Amino acid sequence: MKTVAHCISPYLQMAGPWVYEQLRRSARYRPVVLTQDALNREHYPIAPLYAAEAFPWAKRLANRLWRKATNSYAFYQSILRSENAALIHAHFGYEACRLLRAKRDVGLPLLTTFYGADATEYPRYPRWRARYLELFAEGDLFLAEGSAMAQKLVDIGCPHEKVRVWRLGVDVERIAFAPRVPRAQVRFLICAGFKEKKGIPYALRALALAHERKAFSYALTLIGDGEDRGQIEALVDELGLRSRASFRGILPYAQVLGELSRHDILLQTSITAHNGDGEGGAPVILLDAQASGMPVVGTRHGDIPEYIRDGESGLLAAERDVEGLAERIGALVDAPEGWAAMGRAGRCHVEDRYGAAQQVAELESIYDALV
Repeated sequence: MKTVAHCISPYLQMAGPWVYEQLRRSARYRPVVLTQDALNREHYPIAPLYAAEAFPWAKRLANRLWRKATNSYAFYQSILRSENAALIHAHFGYEACRLLRAKRDVGLPLLTTFYGADATEYPRYPRWRARYLELFAEGDLFLAEGSAMAQKLVDIGCPHEKVRVWRLGVDVERIAFAPRVPRAQVRFLICAGFKEKKGIPYALRALALAHERKAFSYALTLIGDGEDRGQIEALVDELGLRSRASFRGILPYAQVLGELSRHDILLQTSITAHNGDGEGGAPVILLDAQASGMPVVGTRHGDIPEYIRDGESGLLAAERDVEGLAERIGALVDAPEGWAAMGRAGRCHVEDRYGAAQQVAELESIYDALV
């Protein structure tokens, strides 16, 4: 069994459960994790895991100074050699840039998966643009979640022949499917980081507008947290949604899955932020929700149109289009008898294209070619 060194920092704070599925499901490749800080380890247990912030203080200080001076990581080369790694898999483009020195020293192939801001925001900064060009020249292969992200990588200078679409996978068997049925109260769910690119204010305004046009009973649950929480809470109050809204904070993935069956419609209205940050691909909650049988109202952003079949498993509007989103919310509320068919279409779509087992098998074939 060959060893793949997965490099991600901090460990699974941002990349989420789909990376963990890669780690735990691989039958032919032994995973080793290298990270600067091990967060959420209790939710995603993997061994061996090397965390720089757990080094002795002198080594930790040396690592920080080296990272600041060179934009690369110290001590990774010795770990790669001691673990007899056959391949480096970097998660996020900026991590891969910091691994180029280690790649050169140990002579291993470097595979990089892009996920979001690393493909949309970082290339706006000249220093990172230059680093990416160096990465694209020396890296062996680059994975994108969908065709929109793949094109972004080509647009910022990655050779087309080095880009491959590899879709994220979810553990479909773990997600209970239940066709949604009409209820006296429609239960909406927003599950996202509270940051600009998630477009939560547009979902809130659209929900308020849809309710203003056609009064209906509803409840709204918001799972997540982040830098924009104060603004989002203020908007909830401004729109008069407080009595219907419940803020649950950040929940472990298992609890998020448990919440899916208690809701009817997911609102995922991503946008391109003013600093260029975007989904890059698409949020995995879209796959989780569809697998559970939940219709989705979303935006045509990044690879969301590949994740959601517009008119079949969900309804999409343009970014920042409150009017269009309100119309689509209203259309679903007016026709609850169609929720079950949309849910079945979504479940089939996820099973056919995004099942974790088949995606990990495809990833192993990519490893085979590189090793």
